[in-house]
Amino acid sequence: MKKSLYFVIAALLASGGCSKSFLDQENSSKRQVENFYKTPDHIYSALMDNYSALQNDGLTNARWVFGDIGSDDALKGGESVGDAPEFEQILENRPQSTNGTVRDLWVGSYTGIAKANIILSKIDGVPFPTDEAGQKLKNQYRAEAQFLRAFNYWYIAMAFGDAPLLTNSVIDFADINPKNLVRKPVADIWKQVETDLNEAIPNLPTRSELASGKQLGRASKGAGQALLAKALMFQRKYDEAVPVLKALVEDNGEYSLVNDYGKLFRLEGEFSTENIFEINFINQASGWGDDCEGSPRVVFQMSRGDWGFGFNQPTQDLVNEFEPGDPRIIYTINWPKDEFKAGVPQKNDQFNPYGYSNRKIYTIESERTSDVFCSGKNETIFRLADMYLLYAEALTQSSAANFTKALFYVNEVRKRANQTPKVDPQRAVQFHTVENVELPMRTFTTKDQLLKDIWHERRVELAMEEIRWWDLVRQGRTNLLKEYYQKWSVAGGFEAKGDLKGKFYTQWIGQLGKTDYLVFPVPQSEIDASQGNLTQTSGY
Repeated sequence: MKKSLYFVIAALLASGGCSKSFLDQENSSKRQVENFYKTPDHIYSALMDNYSALQNDGLTNARWVFGDIGSDDALKGGESVGDAPEFEQILENRPQSTNGTVRDLWVGSYTGIAKANIILSKIDGVPFPTDEAGQKLKNQYRAEAQFLRAFNYWYIAMAFGDAPLLTNSVIDFADINPKNLVRKPVADIWKQVETDLNEAIPNLPTRSELASGKQLGRASKGAGQALLAKALMFQRKYDEAVPVLKALVEDNGEYSLVNDYGKLFRLEGEFSTENIFEINFINQASGWGDDCEGSPRVVFQMSRGDWGFGFNQPTQDLVNEFEPGDPRIIYTINWPKDEFKAGVPQKNDQFNPYGYSNRKIYTIESERTSDVFCSGKNETIFRLADMYLLYAEALTQSSAANFTKALFYVNEVRKRANQTPKVDPQRAVQFHTVENVELPMRTFTTKDQLLKDIWHERRVELAMEEIRWWDLVRQGRTNLLKEYYQKWSVAGGFEAKGDLKGKFYTQWIGQLGKTDYLVFPVPQSEIDASQGNLTQTSGY
């Protein structure tokens, strides 16, 4: 997709910004919206607006705060404990119902759902050409809206569990009867995700079709398969996930691992053959918030020594997870003495016991805009290595386990790591030296050991990519946060230096009464706006 494509926004639609409450959002004009959907071009514009909702600043930040800071991979960072207290709550496992980042994830997701619902309710009334090409286009647009609705419900189900299930068009948010806004069982949410994706996948375009039309960045058949696989794996439906992943990994034929792991996180790696779905941003400095057509996540995470805010700092525990000779470490971690521009070290120790920063989001000076808040760096959501390792995990956990094939895909990821340069071509000074040895190929001993190998590989391959927390939840391993706190914050003596990760984990699981599916509170603003019909999760 051309960089500007997301920004062909339907001006007559509701704003995509995150307000205090999903129910409180203002509509530009109910009459205008009702009169808008008259041509296929109108549906196209609405669809681009639906994609653009994924770029909302609050929602963009929520994805890395939950996925990284919520896990054992990253600390909050910033200037002090009091800097972004909503991030601090998630770091310490004590989320509150008034937490702004929790609200951003809820409101941003339901905004995307509402936009998709409007498209799906209006598309049959739009006169598409009746020939094969016209009907194919109509079915594709419908499938893309279903994908986007499923994507947002995927996050809602993972983060909140039971939640409102809205599938009807809401043109004016005032039309929602608060009495009807009740939480449905999370099983119903997952069923809707699966239904949408199973209907969408046959009608989504292939990657090559999108590439030929310069439309990369929109949902492809592979993106639909990847999202369905993620949804099934989160529910631990391994037997159902295996054929979906086989269709994507073995049968699709449109994706391949990039030989150089580091390339994935440079500008040249955008829309690579490994990337299955990425959120597209544009290098345009036009202001803060929704006026900015780039992403603020880069400046939030860059080191404080290089004009960043210093959030989302990798932990020593993550650094220690990498094996000797694994070059992926230098494309994941920046050390304080690293220099991308001579004389400008990546110092990041103002509120950080370890001093690391996130290499994967780092943008060299020549690729930045004059407004550091508006980065054009794309946000990769699904890539093939993730699917290889999910496939390996599903094959290992399924009732018809295939350990040989699972091991093959683990080793494919490790082989690519061995092909990756051990010197970062963008660093002027590289502090860390990667040992001159190769990663050994894994061999099978037991199922338990194979799972440990897969989980290790997922951690080092996908570190700082907004995935780790959700992996720990679906694998039933969030207890690692309790172990982390004892190892680093208490025994390691780092609590006084800002490492408070997992401090309230035991209290959190105690108040929720569960350990295998930790969920976040319903935003209090939503409960208030629903006149109390939305109920809070027990324990909050």
